Amino acid sequence: MRGPVIVLLAIVIISSLSFIVLSINNEKTQNSESDKILEFSTFTSAVCETKEEVIHCRDEIFMNCNGNVSNAVDVAECNGIRLDVPKVTGSAVFEKDWKDPRI
Repeated sequence: MRGPVIVLLAIVIISSLSFIVLSINNEKTQNSESDKILEFSTFTSAVCETKEEVIHCRDEIFMNCNGNVSNAVDVAECNGIRLDVPKVTGSAVFEKDWKDPRI
């Protein structure tokens, strides 16, 4: 009678220890994943070129992926977030002495 009780007690103790170890590992994994904050944003910006006596500007979409800013056409994915880049149609022509007021 003592033999089966001791075996059953050993199984219960081993199971309890495994659940404790698993919960500690799970908590560490969740904490390390929550520490990683994804920085992701998209924005348009004017890209300008001086041609003769005028400045030609066109809008382009840029992406900020964890602090790395790049043209969205060049990089279409950021940490698993896939970006379908729409065509931007904004453009303008300014006099040569024009200064961008956003700067």
